[in-house]
Amino acid sequence: MQTVLRNGTMIDGTGADPIKRISLAFENGIVTQIASVDTLRPNEGDRVIDLDGQVVMPGLIDAHTHIGYHSRQPDVWIQELKESVELNTLNAAANAKTILHCGFTSIGDGGCRGFISSAVRDAISTGLIEGPRIRAAGAIICGEAGLLDSTPPWHEARTHASLGMMVNGADEVRGAVRRQVKGGVDWIKVAASGVAGSKYSGPDVDDLSYEEIRVAVEEAAKFGRKVHAHAHSVGGIRSAVRAGAISVHSAEFADQAAIEEMRDARVYFSPTIAWIHARCMPKYGAPTDPEFVEDAWNSYDAARRMIPDAVKLGATIALGSDAAHRFPHVPDAVIELEYFVALGLSPMQAIVSATSSAAEAIGCGGSIGTLQVGKAADILVIDGNPAENISILRDKARITYMWKGGGEVKLPPNRGRIGDAFDPVKTLWLDLEELVAA
Repeated sequence: MQTVLRNGTMIDGTGADPIKRISLAFENGIVTQIASVDTLRPNEGDRVIDLDGQVVMPGLIDAHTHIGYHSRQPDVWIQELKESVELNTLNAAANAKTILHCGFTSIGDGGCRGFISSAVRDAISTGLIEGPRIRAAGAIICGEAGLLDSTPPWHEARTHASLGMMVNGADEVRGAVRRQVKGGVDWIKVAASGVAGSKYSGPDVDDLSYEEIRVAVEEAAKFGRKVHAHAHSVGGIRSAVRAGAISVHSAEFADQAAIEEMRDARVYFSPTIAWIHARCMPKYGAPTDPEFVEDAWNSYDAARRMIPDAVKLGATIALGSDAAHRFPHVPDAVIELEYFVALGLSPMQAIVSATSSAAEAIGCGGSIGTLQVGKAADILVIDGNPAENISILRDKARITYMWKGGGEVKLPPNRGRIGDAFDPVKTLWLDLEELVAA
């Protein structure tokens, strides 16, 4: 028996203009027909839903998140000191349900403690818990004194439960990749730079070298895995691109040459802006450490200037929230799309970043990300047109139907707009002093 969505306006995820009076059918989790409402005739016994002009579009995809992060312990550097990996896994499972109900049918996990994301992925795929389709990473492979190394030199904290897997040199990189393959990861995440808040390496400091990242790419390829890179610094971005990473996360310090390298190598670029902006706002939990805030501000200022340049230069943008579910103000990755539109992207460009481009960025473009015959029936029905107003997607009451792989998602009856009445446009170009005072 097919399900037939009749008389909708289709946004297919490719960037093409919406098409009115479309009917779409799916069966056994796969889209089987797309045609005009006058052409597609349901069979006897089919389930037919009249959309009455509502928008039908692909499920959203967050290409860079961290399912183990959560707002109850937002400091990821000390999370492993205060929360067991077992409790962290339960928090991750709760996050999975929240993410799904926000309209996200797939995510790319960008690093977790131990093998949390692999475990949650498997629990979802077997029906034990509810959540999006997950492409799972393991611990982020970092260098000593790099992204996630916060321990003093007289103390070691490298355990199976750490968010960072510390390595020094090519041989240790190979060993780290192989351990993660044994743990069932779908991809490998490496640190090509530090970040605001790193104890020893800030966002403009390179972490793993080109040679180390290249070894990770080569070793992962033996097992059919790709490598994705955390990279804020321009040197880290270039090292990741030249070494063969499939996507780069954050990258706000990219200059024109680095953006062009990403574009020419067809590397997917997942900016991060909502998170670093929140790190500059005291009312949303900005840190008290002035050096941390200064690093965060410099990263945010670079991001808001670089993202429009990246679009103009033809880089492929893929939505990546860096874990919107832990944001104190808007725990929904749609906020990142609102920033994109505020920075000059069209709503349709933002939609593409969260559908077809994000699917490609997580290595799943052949099966998800667009509404096409033969692809998975990951579908949202929206009361309103997000190609005219992207913020519609933040109001979950506007999601009238949702399917993941053809299975209908039972949406909460009391759903509504997610988060504070926060509009990025109003604060986007404030300077740090104005932002703190706002």
